[in-house]
Amino acid sequence: MHKDYRPDWDIYTCHIEESPAVIGLDLDLRRFAPLKDKPNAIYITVYLNHPREDGFPHNDEFAVMGEIEDRLVEELQSKLDAHFVGRTFSNGVRDFYFYTGSTLLHDKYIADAMISFPQYRYDYGIKEDNNWELYFDYLFPDVYEFQRIQNRKVLRMLRKHGDVSEKERPIEHWIHFKSEEDKNLYWQHIQEIGFTLLHDIKVDENPEYPYRLCIMRPDKATEPVIDRVVMTLWEVAQQVNAEYDGWETSIMK
Repeated sequence: MHKDYRPDWDIYTCHIEESPAVIGLDLDLRRFAPLKDKPNAIYITVYLNHPREDGFPHNDEFAVMGEIEDRLVEELQSKLDAHFVGRTFSNGVRDFYFYTGSTLLHDKYIADAMISFPQYRYDYGIKEDNNWELYFDYLFPDVYEFQRIQNRKVLRMLRKHGDVSEKERPIEHWIHFKSEEDKNLYWQHIQEIGFTLLHDIKVDENPEYPYRLCIMRPDKATEPVIDRVVMTLWEVAQQVNAEYDGWETSIMK
């Protein structure tokens, strides 16, 4: 794995075949995948014994699924050098996904992991997936959900340091542009909804997006407000071929 790789696990909710689902995955893999030495996907499906009506586990089974995950990861990483990339909960089942090079004896290693959980029925399978379509097309969130995940990361950090999210405060946003014309067009749209301009700069280290704006507006740091503001800025950026590059704020107590 690349030296800059840092595991970055997060979860989001969605639907799988019309059933509510929770997907967890390692987001940082997007920067390095597909891994050419791991072209084979392995999936393991474990069936819940007593799912709730919505298909999710009760607390006791949720804990057991965590134990099963730990055993599967231990076996497949140590025996096949497999990389654990994601998991799903939906419709009464827990699915675990790995990528590996060799698949020799994968069935034995899965059985070795599951032998400690005889009360659970499970299935498994493998498929050649050189482009990691399972990771990118099935597990990975769409652009809207991905941005919401990034928002939640910042909000969690703020709360960890005692931030009172309902307090309005200046929130800064960065947007990168390919041309000065795109930048000016963006600013024409955004200033109409209450943003002020903090920085208007040109950089040399990124020739594809050399023009940058830092804009600010007072807002609350609650999840609904942040999601609404960020998605508005992101959508306008898409219209002018720009790149929204995140937000930051100070802690309010």
